[in-house]
Amino acid sequence: MKALYKVSVSAGLGYECIADCELDLQKGDPVIVRCERYLDFATVEQRCPGEPLDDEAAFEKERAKSSKGRHIEGQKIPVVLRKANGLDQAKAEENREKAKGAHKKALERIKFHALDMKLIHTHYAFDRKILLFQFSAEGRIDFRELLRDLSGLFHVRVELRQVGVRDETAIIGGIGTCGRPFCCATFLPSFSSINVKMAKQQGLSLNPQTISGSCGRLKCCLQYEAEFYRNLAQQQKNQPKEETNEEPAKQRPDKNKPRNQKKKDSRKPGNVN
Repeated sequence: MKALYKVSVSAGLGYECIADCELDLQKGDPVIVRCERYLDFATVEQRCPGEPLDDEAAFEKERAKSSKGRHIEGQKIPVVLRKANGLDQAKAEENREKAKGAHKKALERIKFHALDMKLIHTHYAFDRKILLFQFSAEGRIDFRELLRDLSGLFHVRVELRQVGVRDETAIIGGIGTCGRPFCCATFLPSFSSINVKMAKQQGLSLNPQTISGSCGRLKCCLQYEAEFYRNLAQQQKNQPKEETNEEPAKQRPDKNKPRNQKKKDSRKPGNVN
């Protein structure tokens, strides 16, 4: 039997993968993951809810229906081959140092090509078959010349992947206004749809500085209690109005208000029609 796990490869880079239940994986275990074209080193974050399934094909069907993990669309779901040993961890650390050098060289080539893009993170696959560069930009970037340049420089398959502002924040990390590390950089496996209505239902101030995160988007934590407040609003809406049989109190006359004086009869005596 096989189970579904969430693993973290590096800061802001992770995905869902399947593993044999006999491995008995626990949170924090280092593992070697087989992706579609390469091997990767990852750390187990948690086991996903759900019953174990028989094979990979069953998980592929489930993911096709609904998947919230940060996997790459169109690729097969990764598989955990084994737990990583000491030699594997040493090689992974060597890859991280090698990626730092590649990051500096890539920054130089981006400047040379005068591209308006911000390089965020660089990652070497465990077997060094792929070198991944993650970047952000205002719009679409034509990086074909840069891609050929980097491929010739590092002699490896190079991938340039553009990410949004929320992914950028998850990769870089930081401390939120609550005093805790960003949710997206620690435990959130994916981004949910957040809207202003959630803040209204919770009675929060609609000041953008209050309800927006460091990424400039609405805070992900607005969804944590959104369902509770939706149910509360629905209960209040369906609650019947209280009826009372008490008669309304009679209005007492105002003593300070002048009384209406009777109009004097302007008709003269004897002039009766």
